[in-house]
Amino acid sequence: MATIKQRSSTTYTCIIRHSQKFLISKAFSDRLSAEEWGNQMDSNVQKILSLTEKDLDNISPTKVLKLGGKSLFQKLNVNINILTLSELIEEYCEQWSGKDVNQIFRARYWKRELGQYPIKGIKPKHIRQQLKVLSDSNIVNSAGNATNKKRSSNTVIRYKAVLSAIFKYAIDNEYLKKSPVNKIKIKATPNKIVRYLSESERERLLEACKASSWDKLYLLVILAITTGMRRSELTNLKWGDIDFEKSLAYLPDTKNGEPRLNPIPLSALNILNEFRQSDEQLIFPSPSKPDRPFEFVKQWKNALSKASILNFRFHDLRHTAASYLVMGGATLHDAAEILGHKSTETTKRYAHLSTEHKVRLINNVMNN
Repeated sequence: MATIKQRSSTTYTCIIRHSQKFLISKAFSDRLSAEEWGNQMDSNVQKILSLTEKDLDNISPTKVLKLGGKSLFQKLNVNINILTLSELIEEYCEQWSGKDVNQIFRARYWKRELGQYPIKGIKPKHIRQQLKVLSDSNIVNSAGNATNKKRSSNTVIRYKAVLSAIFKYAIDNEYLKKSPVNKIKIKATPNKIVRYLSESERERLLEACKASSWDKLYLLVILAITTGMRRSELTNLKWGDIDFEKSLAYLPDTKNGEPRLNPIPLSALNILNEFRQSDEQLIFPSPSKPDRPFEFVKQWKNALSKASILNFRFHDLRHTAASYLVMGGATLHDAAEILGHKSTETTKRYAHLSTEHKVRLINNVMNN
């Protein structure tokens, strides 16, 4: 039975109950819409309760969704053997062993927004609609407050990629035959951000890192600048991943999904060797949870502040490494190999640095 409650002058909440048991509720900006939805849900409840065993055996995911979703069936103690996206995501997250924490965060987003849908009832139009909502809405900060910034198309693509991986898992486990994500195309925005440390900025930052309360911040930043490794690659490194004789770091699990050998300059290797421990230990462990990387956000922000460096992310240390390589004479192909780019298309953002460096070089030589 539907009950309408006025929460404010512009908010009405419709609550659906059956036999005094709460089933579902929804907020509306006007009373008429709340009443229409309540009448529809009351009708759906009666339809669900009238289904025979034969009806339930043959019910389609589309009809389950139309009647209110699997969760409504469950609250009415009506059992149907249909897998929802919420259940699929939980199963996917339990077996997922990757290192990018954003993967789980984005999976939870899809669970929250489309979790009630049976996976066989999800159509490309549902996903397109939700991706548009994601694209049009403002970014929410860590405090849970909306900012003035919109998500880039590249960020939306990452959300889509996570959903695609979830449906691939469903196909691999024979829950589905094809993915509804396959027909959805989003045009990527070329990423041309190249923020790297100037010589004076680098000197100030390294001095601030040396004075940090965390004794390994200097080591971490040196490795980031000299190797170009990503944050997750660095923080998940174990001592056994370092070949001190060959000056290499073995990265078994990278963003591109392929293992990589990353060179380490001798200057950085010597600093690394000062902290050397047993092979199975993380190089940058949390003091309270040694099997997990240390969260160094506070120490990093303090170092940036002390060094008076603005508009700079930890990921920009990777840009710094790439920029130094190109300005030092490395080809785009060489830089791509070291950084782990699958193609030089990503590395082309640094091409102008190579040109500028060559112009300065020829001017210095020819004008003397």
